[in-house]
Amino acid sequence: MANVSHSTLTGADLHEPKGVASASNNEVYVANGSASGAWTALQYHAHGVIADVSTSETVYIPMPYAGTVAKVITVLEGAITVADATITAKNSAGSSMGTITVAYTSSAAGDVDTLAPASNNTVTADDYITIETDGGSTTAQKLWWTVVVDRS
Repeated sequence: MANVSHSTLTGADLHEPKGVASASNNEVYVANGSASGAWTALQYHAHGVIADVSTSETVYIPMPYAGTVAKVITVLEGAITVADATITAKNSAGSSMGTITVAYTSSAAGDVDTLAPASNNTVTADDYITIETDGGSTTAQKLWWTVVVDRS
């Protein structure tokens, strides 16, 4: 083969990244900073807020693409009192993906809680999930949330 710089290759002489033959649908190659990398699931994120974690509320979250909910993460904006707040993530059929307990004991702004759903976490394109608070605590505080979805 002739000594040709990669920068001059065109068309049929170009090649796919290494490992593309074994990569799954909706995976992207992510460099690790050490001259290598790995094929990783493409993700999308949905973000929002529960206006008052201490008042019972359900937030509906549109899911634009099919996938699997990999994580729900929350952050509290300030201290809550009297009781824990229970946050439940559900699919559009109303089946629970799991719960997050936002503890009132020693609670403070910046408290982070996570859920890694193991069941009922598959979503279809153009569907929705819900995030619910039971309103068990007192003291009005915002609860910010992010839902991480692995595309399928």
